[in-house]
Amino acid sequence: MKLGRLLADELARIFWQKGTYVGYGALVVLVSLMTLAIWRFGSPFHERLEAGSDFLIAGKLISGVTVARLLMEPALLVLVPLLVAAISGGVFAAEMQRGTMRVLLCRPVRRWQVATAKYLAGWTHAISLTLFLGLSGLLIGWAVFGRGELIAFRGGLTILTEQMALLRLGQAYLVAALGMCAVASVALLCSQLVHSPLTATAATVAFLLIGGVLAAMPYFEWLSPYLLSTHLEVFSQLFSSQVEIAPLRWPLVCMGLYVVVPFIIGQIVFRYQDITC
Repeated sequence: MKLGRLLADELARIFWQKGTYVGYGALVVLVSLMTLAIWRFGSPFHERLEAGSDFLIAGKLISGVTVARLLMEPALLVLVPLLVAAISGGVFAAEMQRGTMRVLLCRPVRRWQVATAKYLAGWTHAISLTLFLGLSGLLIGWAVFGRGELIAFRGGLTILTEQMALLRLGQAYLVAALGMCAVASVALLCSQLVHSPLTATAATVAFLLIGGVLAAMPYFEWLSPYLLSTHLEVFSQLFSSQVEIAPLRWPLVCMGLYVVVPFIIGQIVFRYQDITC
């Protein structure tokens, strides 16, 4: 059986589950609530602009690109990793529990193809969630606030034209998608090792939380550059007035390693794993 057919089957398993669409629905609810809050209570930039400001900014402070930008930290650091872990954590383990993995391997397939298809499906789901968040934020923001520039605060006030803001948003969401693929890889490996979807999801969430706690402790500052949780917010650097490439290199490499290394370990584990159920 070809890899493409196996991948199509895995994607069908993921996207035919009703639980998968709970995640997309949760993102729409989050976008809608944030948009409603901004419409009801006004721009979150007023206090910063008024505090010690010697200049006046005329025009719109909120636009569709602003909504898509403001969603990133709360969603991509908390909600989306949980949703990714919940789905990827069950890709291997659910089949182990149902006993369908053994049936699958009785067919004329190679184990590396099965494992690769499952990892590719997990990454596809993670990317789709990330891009769905950005697209829904942009469309709902445009519908409510219209088009306009992006005002960002990072090392000072930055005003990006809409064209530049869309470019930066696209880059930022692609970087965030890489981070979510790393989360998916960790969850998929946990799914192989524990054979329980809930346990695999919990182990992935614990991995991220422990990394965040260790990064905040002065005793483990040396470990911080190597933790996945340290780099999940690297997308925010793309909203500075001048984007520097050098500070982005290691975070991107580190997230890439968190994508690839669990995949390689997972291939080895699956190659020699005794599938008895």
